[in-house]
Amino acid sequence: MFVSRAELETILGTSIPDGVDGIDAVTHDSRAAGPGGAFVAVPGFTVDGVTFVPQAMANGVSLVVAERDVDGAPTAVVPDARAALAALATATAGHPSHDVVVYGITGTNGKTTSSYVLHGILSAAYGEEHTGLLTTAEIVVGTHREPAVRTTGEAPQVQGNLARMRDAGVQHVVLETSSHGIHLQRVAGTRYAAALFTNLTRDHIDLHGTMEDYFLTKRRLFEWTEGPKLTNVDDAYGARIVTEVPGTLGFGVSEKADYRISDARPSEGGTAFTLTTPATFLDGREAPGRIELQMPLLGDYNVHNVAGASAIALEMGMPLDTLVDAVKNMGQVPGRFERVAAATDKGFEVVVDYAHTEVGLELVLDVARDVISPEGRVICVYGAAGRRDPAKRPKMGEVASRLADVNIITNDDTYDEDPQAIADEVMAGADAADTTVVLDRREAIRQALAQARPGDIVVVAGKGHERVQHLPDGDVDFHDTTVVTELLAES
Repeated sequence: MFVSRAELETILGTSIPDGVDGIDAVTHDSRAAGPGGAFVAVPGFTVDGVTFVPQAMANGVSLVVAERDVDGAPTAVVPDARAALAALATATAGHPSHDVVVYGITGTNGKTTSSYVLHGILSAAYGEEHTGLLTTAEIVVGTHREPAVRTTGEAPQVQGNLARMRDAGVQHVVLETSSHGIHLQRVAGTRYAAALFTNLTRDHIDLHGTMEDYFLTKRRLFEWTEGPKLTNVDDAYGARIVTEVPGTLGFGVSEKADYRISDARPSEGGTAFTLTTPATFLDGREAPGRIELQMPLLGDYNVHNVAGASAIALEMGMPLDTLVDAVKNMGQVPGRFERVAAATDKGFEVVVDYAHTEVGLELVLDVARDVISPEGRVICVYGAAGRRDPAKRPKMGEVASRLADVNIITNDDTYDEDPQAIADEVMAGADAADTTVVLDRREAIRQALAQARPGDIVVVAGKGHERVQHLPDGDVDFHDTTVVTELLAES
């Protein structure tokens, strides 16, 4: 959408250089810059975006937006380049969140699963062609699916995806909203109709510095949201949101929960539970009091994920029978306790999970322990990422040795860190009696599968849905589920 010179001055709050009549696109990537567009020079963590202005100019951009004047370039100087990028992205996309209903989901663990659950519920109610999903695993526009690059893309990607969903006839969009997305203003300008908070555990301290700052960043989603707000009150931080953000409702097993979980039990290869509702919904409809839900997912944490998504759907006016059917028929979530079908003929189970913190690893291993027979073993392949909070590394080792019978520490995304040094830090918390180190991830998975016997379960943790491994020598294609399937075929 074309944004005129006058509109640019209003949006950016500054004067626009002579000769710039307006723009029709915006980017922070000089390689994607082109005639008629604006290039925003965002100060990066390692490189200042101003460095790339010459390339953007060579590509024909009409306007440069930066936090300081750039010689030889038509520059609009702003105090915050990221805020400017978000505002311009929203404007050039035509404010798409005003035309679609956006459901924001945030938290440390469970937000991807909750996003898929809510997307499945909305698809059942309004039709797959009218629903969209922006998540860490993939982007879904109606019936079209494609891999995602990161949990929350930069503002032009977020607004661009919302715009193409709007243009494709999508009416309801689930937007997985990370703390990076909020802190770095990637979702600024998005109108949220509803919000869901899953939990908060130690993660991303490299970005936020403290857990309090991490929490306050997550809480901002609830401050922005215009409609229903649901939070897990079994989590201490979730309970805080109820007291700090007016209008927030809680879900969980706590007696303080507005949507209360009870009687969770194994059922039909999945889990059944009761969800007790408030006296009325937001639109004044009488609630039935108790709803019986049957889901194909396993684990208490997934009960919370489904309960939260169900509560949001009910608060937004979802018919009860539609909700019950949608929950019962939902599919697997990519990379979240994802069962690899090829293992069935071997007599053991293999699951791939995104767990990459000690809390996430504990959750998935607890579920694995519940799934196997008393004589079965839990075999775990896991690692810790580079460029991330190193304090969690020995904690992951401790959790794995406490809950799994056989453990193999391997590479995750080590980036430019020494893989052996990371493994040594993880090993510092592990028990050497049940743990070995095999840095090559494919070989580590091979050895785990070779040890598996009928009745065992192999957990491959850390990468989940991701299809690229970031290593010191460069990126390589790697998808845990695909690798497991290939190795099982070879055995």
